[in-house]
Amino acid sequence: MVPASDDKHFGLVAGVTSSLEGTAMKLQHQFIIIMAAAIVVSFIPILNWPFTWIQTFFHEISHGLAAMITGGSVSSIQIHLSGSGLCYTSGGIRFVVTLAGYLGAALFGALLVLSVSSASLYQKKALAITLASITLGALLFWGRDLVTILILLVITAVCLLPIKSSWNPKAVHILLKFIGCYVLLDAIKSPLWLIDGRNLGDGATLSQLTFIPELIWVALWELFALACVWFVWKSLQRLDLTREPKGETV
Repeated sequence: MVPASDDKHFGLVAGVTSSLEGTAMKLQHQFIIIMAAAIVVSFIPILNWPFTWIQTFFHEISHGLAAMITGGSVSSIQIHLSGSGLCYTSGGIRFVVTLAGYLGAALFGALLVLSVSSASLYQKKALAITLASITLGALLFWGRDLVTILILLVITAVCLLPIKSSWNPKAVHILLKFIGCYVLLDAIKSPLWLIDGRNLGDGATLSQLTFIPELIWVALWELFALACVWFVWKSLQRLDLTREPKGETV
């Protein structure tokens, strides 16, 4: 269950973005406004926690998926209140598993924004249920500690908010797109935290495996995240063109 104060905050997010309800607004313009809102929310304590946890979840689940795809397995996932996380894996190709975290988060964010932009209301609610199901599945199979379990329950609750029958269809659209934008934004910001001189994290691990400096891996993740933003932008531009009324020839 989401605490009452958090429910109020989610309502605030919907209220702030309710000005986007005009059907004539282009998807590209929506993207700019929602990304700007995500930047603002990222600096607001408490309000930003659930969305940061969601980004961390996508990051850690990407490590897990990479491990399983390359023949390994996942033993547990941890998400901390601070927004950091860990995915404990065994087997698989360590290089691929380590590389996948930041790449996967950026990809998940971009795909979520694009999926919501072209989906019907029914499809958006189905998408919300799918996200909640993935989170619950991770909880059941890989959640081991109380903090992680509680955080995964909060994430599940946030993902299920759009299926409330009382919600305006545009609010469903905005919340799901906001989650995608926040994940995409954090995929740009998060790798920069690795440049701290402590020789810890995915970049340091890849540096040890390949003898390529950590800064190069950080730059690669940054470029990939920015490429995802560009891809979303160009894709929304194409979607906007398909929505424009066609002129009649005489």
